[in-house]
Amino acid sequence: MYTDLLWAFEGITSYYDDLALVRSGVIDTQSYLELLAQTMTRVQRGLGRNRQSVAESSFNAWTKFYRQDENAANAIVSYYAKGSLIAACIDLKMRQLTGGDKCLDDVMRRLWREYVDQGRGVEPDRIQQLVSEISGEDLSEFLENAIYGTDDLPLADLLDSVGIDVIQRVAANLQDKGGKDAEGDLPQVDFGAVLKAENGGLTIQRVSEGGSAQAAGLAAGDQIVAIDGLRLDLGQFEKKTRCAVPGDFWYLHAFRRDELHLVEVELQAAEANTFVLKPGGHHEEARHAWLNTE
Repeated sequence: MYTDLLWAFEGITSYYDDLALVRSGVIDTQSYLELLAQTMTRVQRGLGRNRQSVAESSFNAWTKFYRQDENAANAIVSYYAKGSLIAACIDLKMRQLTGGDKCLDDVMRRLWREYVDQGRGVEPDRIQQLVSEISGEDLSEFLENAIYGTDDLPLADLLDSVGIDVIQRVAANLQDKGGKDAEGDLPQVDFGAVLKAENGGLTIQRVSEGGSAQAAGLAAGDQIVAIDGLRLDLGQFEKKTRCAVPGDFWYLHAFRRDELHLVEVELQAAEANTFVLKPGGHHEEARHAWLNTE
């Protein structure tokens, strides 16, 4: 079935996956905020968010999302991950507009009564209509931008309304998924590729569009065997990255299939695409109501 609604059917579900854990007391507030920050980080690092809306991702699920290649992160967005963030935005926006009287829970109850109990399918724009109706405000433009647009979501401002401080920083290393404070000095540059150690070298799994690696002509599948004349493992690669500054050049030997290439890479500044969320000292009552905590 081709539908624009997987952002809701899967994204809203993904939102409640984690939210139910903190509301039921299985995890604490900080653990939940780590999970949410990791989802925000995952979406922010995918440049496909600038090219594809969640509605398009939903409709093209069978031809693109489930047939991903090494360029997927640059071309598509996950209706699961970004859909869950849209659900968070809707929930927080409704709470903000109604002083906490209405929220996404109320939308889900209406959907249950009108569709599940009646054995009917949901019309393409019915969820958006219910959000506006229950909120008592016309949120059509807000929802249109979130679902059918490619702009970044206003999640930082909405999280502030429930007393959550949003911190953005650069990734500490290749294993950094976000959600936690980083220790030590953070790198100033980003190589612009995901690497995997194998066969005595570092294999490029994917490159970021417009990043340092792609600008130098490197591609997924290339195997780096030396940088500035020295063979490096992942740990040594990260140490070298921490010592570099934007504008530095690396001279890199890499195999593409069986052919050895010498490539000059100009390192670009690292982007602050990693999120950390922390409870602030404001709007505590709204935060407790959202997370069902005391």
